[in-house]
Amino acid sequence: MPCGRRDRTLARVFERAARLAALLVIAVTIGACARGDVVPAPTASTAPTVAAVSPSPTGTPSLAATPAATATAATATPTSAPTASAVPTPAGPAAYCSVGDVLTPNRDLADHVRTYLDWTYALPETYRPTDLVNATTGAAVKPTPFAVEFVGAAEVLARRGDPSYSTLLSDAPDAAVRKLAFDDLAALRTAALRAAHPLVVLSAYRSYNLQQLTFDYWVRVGGYEQALRTSARAGHSEHQLGTVLDFGDGSAAPWEYADWATTPSGAWLSAHAAEYGFVMSYPKGTTNVTCYDYEPWHYRWVGRDLAMQLVAAGTPLRAYQATGLR
Repeated sequence: MPCGRRDRTLARVFERAARLAALLVIAVTIGACARGDVVPAPTASTAPTVAAVSPSPTGTPSLAATPAATATAATATPTSAPTASAVPTPAGPAAYCSVGDVLTPNRDLADHVRTYLDWTYALPETYRPTDLVNATTGAAVKPTPFAVEFVGAAEVLARRGDPSYSTLLSDAPDAAVRKLAFDDLAALRTAALRAAHPLVVLSAYRSYNLQQLTFDYWVRVGGYEQALRTSARAGHSEHQLGTVLDFGDGSAAPWEYADWATTPSGAWLSAHAAEYGFVMSYPKGTTNVTCYDYEPWHYRWVGRDLAMQLVAAGTPLRAYQATGLR
């Protein structure tokens, strides 16, 4: 074949090949657009970009195009020792605010602060502190296992006009507390007297038998349901611990006031009791935690450090015990 003719033939072949290549590119582009693919525009740099990777279902940390956390990022660290902190009041009664008779797990005399008592948990009939002393004199109290107990004016919340009401205007002569709480009790009453707000001890230690007599009385007066809210069944009363007292002001029984905590003596006690190791067992608005109605005259000794922590946090003792920190 002559050279000129051969060159024209090759040129036509190359031209056809170029047209076919152009058609192929157009077809590919049209197909990509139909599928919704994004065809990246050419860039000056050929280096690939790093896309953020979403977290995997297993929660394993994944790569992301974000700066790594620095060493100064805040992290939650546990405290070196449990402390009393604010505990929210539940919307409904706690599970232990249902009638039952389960022995509380902390029944040793040394564990009195950890001993929780409520509608469910109780002390045995045989629980009796061995170091009871007179609440006003500090003299040792001799055990009298065969003594015939009676329900006193403080146990029945006697009111003005009742035959025994006058006994509520002075210290109950037989009131007893554990020796380990006596010094703080004496210091509390001395401070109250100096502040012109004398505190009268209306009731303290109550045996299992006295609790039974008291609860039966309230059942007769107002029925079983009412008695549950205002009086403890035998074994369920904090008074059996020997570290609990009911206070008055010597002018009238505390339950005769609309709210004894707002009276001069009641308010002073509420503000200063923790300084001497005492906390109000049943504060206002905490029935869902404590099970019992508000009693601004009922105080329990737990020691000065814990008492101050509880008051600062606004946490009832029973709520603190329920957290299992002690």
